[in-house]
Amino acid sequence: MKRTRTLFGILMLLISCMLLYYVITNQDKTTTFITKIINKYTKKRIVVPKESYNHRTYLFSTVSETDNFDPKNINDLKKIYYTVLNNGWDSFTFYCNEEYINCVDDIKTITNGNKDDFINIINNYVSPYNSYRKYNTTVVNDNEITLSVEKLYSNEEIANIETIINNVISKNKININNATSLDIEKAHDYIINTVSYDEDYNKNDKTAISNKANGALINKKALCSGYTDAFALFLDKLNIPNFKVASDEHVWNVVYFNKKWLHIDVTWDDDEVNKNNNRNFYMISTKDLLTKDKKEHNYNKNLYLELK
Repeated sequence: MKRTRTLFGILMLLISCMLLYYVITNQDKTTTFITKIINKYTKKRIVVPKESYNHRTYLFSTVSETDNFDPKNINDLKKIYYTVLNNGWDSFTFYCNEEYINCVDDIKTITNGNKDDFINIINNYVSPYNSYRKYNTTVVNDNEITLSVEKLYSNEEIANIETIINNVISKNKININNATSLDIEKAHDYIINTVSYDEDYNKNDKTAISNKANGALINKKALCSGYTDAFALFLDKLNIPNFKVASDEHVWNVVYFNKKWLHIDVTWDDDEVNKNNNRNFYMISTKDLLTKDKKEHNYNKNLYLELK
């Protein structure tokens, strides 16, 4: 019996030494294995916010929402990013699938901040109220991902803008329940007749708001982004599918009407910008748009699938 215990002890010692040798010589694999085990049994439950704010239900080709927050590829990640922003959530935490080994690398690809990247494009597809000033991503333990949104518009700004838009809709008898082309035209005309382009805008002035809808609707002065946000908010009230298109120098609106995606540039239709022709960039095709101007409207067509 004593001999048996001694042999068993020696055997266990050998096994322990072999395991220790394997761990030392395969440290990366061992660490990955242990991390997977820990993540599997410590992963927290995903909490999906119950409330949505200024949520768009339009069906786009470029972006789409999801209710699956267990990503397995970069397209799944893009859907999560869009879903969070489109629903107006301030923050959201999800986890990379343990089999998705490139998850963090793909997140870096999405968020690297180049002008034509997805993270910038999705701002054009959500309500201006949900658009972000900063969209931050925090990664913990290579698998816990928290998205936090610093929005462009404050709640106070939204309330003030909504009051003005509702008053304009009422005074101009704009039909928001069954909108026609005339209703779109009324919103378009209100903006170009009441807003002036802000030639004196100083981007370093933190109090300046001409880049936003309240610049256009409250101060009556705006840049193209202010014109475009204001018009997008009217289109949302009319339940007209719409998004914004950005080139290197400019931004304008696109609407879905009569089963077609058509361009509307309220900035260039403003008489102060495009003298005596306030329908030159109203409800036109991409071909007509680029025929009229190939410089400021020369956008990356690969980014907006609806316009292909």
